[in-house]
Amino acid sequence: MIQLQKKSANHLITAYNQMIQEMQNIFKPSDLPYVTLQKALDVSKRQVLRNGQVSAEEIYEIGEYIKRDINDAAEYMMENSADFFDWLSLDIEIIERKVINTFLSVADITRQELEQFR
Repeated sequence: MIQLQKKSANHLITAYNQMIQEMQNIFKPSDLPYVTLQKALDVSKRQVLRNGQVSAEEIYEIGEYIKRDINDAAEYMMENSADFFDWLSLDIEIIERKVINTFLSVADITRQELEQFR
């Protein structure tokens, strides 16, 4: 693990918050079709590094903290959001049924056309 320079923690907190803000800005009305968390994090690192208030090593370390915090939040939501999980599962089942019904209707039309062709 890289040791952070001996400075006041305020500049690190400020950089953390700036990186989070940059990531939020990337995910708002994004022009990029497929923005991943990693891509947003990489862009935010470059933006905050340009400000010159933190070193590259500190940016790396802050990025690792952000990844950890996002992972912890996702795990918390999965463990404590049974209603959300139930709703999501129900929604997935509805989508699966629609896909199966669509596939079966296309397959049925194809079967009918093949019978007419014979």
